[in-house]
Amino acid sequence: MKKLKLVAAGLGIALLAAGCGSGSSGSSAHGAAPAGLLKDGELRVCTDPEYPPMEYFPEGNTTDPTGFDSGAARALADLWQLKVTWQITAFDGLMPALQAQRCDVLWSALYISPERTKVADAAPFLHTGPGLLVRTGDTRVATADDLSGKTVAVQGGGVNEQTLHKLSDKFTAAGRPGITVQAYPKTAETVAAVTNGKADALIETDVAVVDMVSKSGKALTAVPNIFAAETDFGVYTRKGSPLSAPTAEAVRTLAKNGALGALATKYGLDPARVAQG
Repeated sequence: MKKLKLVAAGLGIALLAAGCGSGSSGSSAHGAAPAGLLKDGELRVCTDPEYPPMEYFPEGNTTDPTGFDSGAARALADLWQLKVTWQITAFDGLMPALQAQRCDVLWSALYISPERTKVADAAPFLHTGPGLLVRTGDTRVATADDLSGKTVAVQGGGVNEQTLHKLSDKFTAAGRPGITVQAYPKTAETVAAVTNGKADALIETDVAVVDMVSKSGKALTAVPNIFAAETDFGVYTRKGSPLSAPTAEAVRTLAKNGALGALATKYGLDPARVAQG
């Protein structure tokens, strides 16, 4: 992270002109930062630190999240010469927290979707898609069609839940049994549902699958190639915010200068998946 700070500090001035020209609905521009921050000198970030390797609390720490997204948000703050503060929020409350101006940006492994971009602006930073996990030894699911008639657990309120409902509707339209979708507030609850036999499988973003398998004590196995990686994670700002364009430009800078790629490597992700803008 020290190396990233040095790189970011050297590039921070490049965003000054673009950021200052965007207008302001909050504080004035501070140093290399654009106008529109909720508090001068501070970048407030909404996150749900329950999703390793993207954002999570290291053992014994409940205030300072780590992971790819958390490191990237710190790199953004460094680029703009700001202090970062965290607004810890449950997954289904992330977008409402952004709308309520509890944070400047929402950086917490959220897919870019038409529903979200109707109410917020998004800058892509990582290509991704859904992954599927089953109990080790369960060979009943080898393709997406095998999910017909199955019970699948999912963290509620996200695109993965929508993916399941759309696939279920496709099955029922063809006269086949649909999917019983079990939505839970937290990822850990979806894992418990599968390991306890309440669900046949769970759907989760592919970036989390390796970590979930490794922490399951060999109880879970990933089923490859069920879903395509056709989605992007995005950093969100309020719709029409003066921070939207500078944030998008900053994310592109962090991709081009290698900061995001370095974080991807650090947290076991594929650096080739970093969106270049």
